[in-house]
Amino acid sequence: MSDQIIYDHLAGRHTIGVYPLLADDTCHFLAVDFDDADWREDAQAFRSSCTELGVPAALEISRSGNGAHIWIFFRSAVPARDARRLGTAIISHTCARTRQLKLASYDRPFPNQDTMPKGGFGNLIALPLQKTPREQDCSVFVDEVFQPYTDQWAYLASIQSMATDSV
Repeated sequence: MSDQIIYDHLAGRHTIGVYPLLADDTCHFLAVDFDDADWREDAQAFRSSCTELGVPAALEISRSGNGAHIWIFFRSAVPARDARRLGTAIISHTCARTRQLKLASYDRPFPNQDTMPKGGFGNLIALPLQKTPREQDCSVFVDEVFQPYTDQWAYLASIQSMATDSV
């Protein structure tokens, strides 16, 4: 991916996404997708569980503004299976903590597979900060009260990645 492609994404010329699942069935991040009704409450509850469990997580309002992605970055590549198990464990912890049977707005994790599908790449996730949605406070990282961080770049630079042996 070139600097020009990234610039064009940030400038709103096009949207880029990534396939988190690598050819060796590892990934560098886990993104958990929340959509539709109750997404704010569920995403906040999930993020609170991450904090409680010592898992660094960043919450991004989705491009549509009707959902969120919670991003967990790893210091180095981890097996996708382990990343997905981490997400499932946090969902379970969140449900137990909030006394819910499930998080209704939970859609899926990225990567969405443990292994690379034959003839495919897995599931694509759009990258944050594309200009058009960003101008409407969507596709941006937000704080605990869903207010966008004033300096998205400073916030991104401050995000801690999770130690591989902690996954």
